[in-house]
Amino acid sequence: MTSPRDSLSATRGTPLGIGFFRLLLCCGCERCALLLARIVTWCYARFDRRAFAATAEYLKLRFPDDAGKPAALRRHFHRLLFELARMLIFSFEMGTGKALPIVEEGVGNFPREGGLVVVLAHFGCWQASMEFMNLQSGRPINIMARPDRNGSMDKYLALRSGRGFNIISTDGFSGGLVEASAALARGEAVIVMGDRAVEGAANIKVKYFDGTIELPLSPWMLAARNGVPVLPIFTEFAESPRRIVLRYHPVVTFGDAPSRRIREEELAPAAAGYAALLEDAARRFPYSVFRFGDANASESTQAQEEKI
Repeated sequence: MTSPRDSLSATRGTPLGIGFFRLLLCCGCERCALLLARIVTWCYARFDRRAFAATAEYLKLRFPDDAGKPAALRRHFHRLLFELARMLIFSFEMGTGKALPIVEEGVGNFPREGGLVVVLAHFGCWQASMEFMNLQSGRPINIMARPDRNGSMDKYLALRSGRGFNIISTDGFSGGLVEASAALARGEAVIVMGDRAVEGAANIKVKYFDGTIELPLSPWMLAARNGVPVLPIFTEFAESPRRIVLRYHPVVTFGDAPSRRIREEELAPAAAGYAALLEDAARRFPYSVFRFGDANASESTQAQEEKI
């Protein structure tokens, strides 16, 4: 679980370094930027013990045959970091107007009117899905998010039209739930990241590969309390030709939930079903999963992860 006070993204990426990458991309030097990213991510993979400890849980679940092999896990870690850097580079290019083809799959699952909770994951080129919904959904878009504490690592890199949607801060007293409920009542869409547990909020552990994963209950609780469906979306980055695939999964509904008090255990099947989608995505794109574990692991925990 990544702490909101000291997340990895808040402590990685200096303004000077990110600015140099931006300069390369603005000059059309994508290949140079990718080569440099491969070198920089190798350095992080080799020396950033804290980031490795935060990722080791996922790597050991996804690659169980390498769980006891530190060198192999480091190689997987490097490939994951480089893929993250690639997605950030492509997102920045999209934000500057270099469009990538977008292919939609499961379009019939996208409700075209009424309140809607959209669940995204830190997977693939996920920023692009926000831009696409902003232009195509036919309804106002809101996103529940914490402000970026590191301005160099902006989650809105892919947006060409400006943000274009409302930001509901989760730093407030209600965690943004009051504002999100009001938006749903107006027939708007609310985007929630469903793959990372949030400190201090209701979370649940569900099956994931041969272990468990902790996921937030907020998207499912928000939808159940407001009587709206939940639409899980995954944004896959495909090669040859280079394109983005928006995969809309069937919506999840909760029947008469708004008319009574909702128990957390009633939301467990929805969270478990979402974990199954996350697992399927990780099996097909193992290095596109950008869900880090506890970024505030103690030094002893980090040392233990080094030994695996």
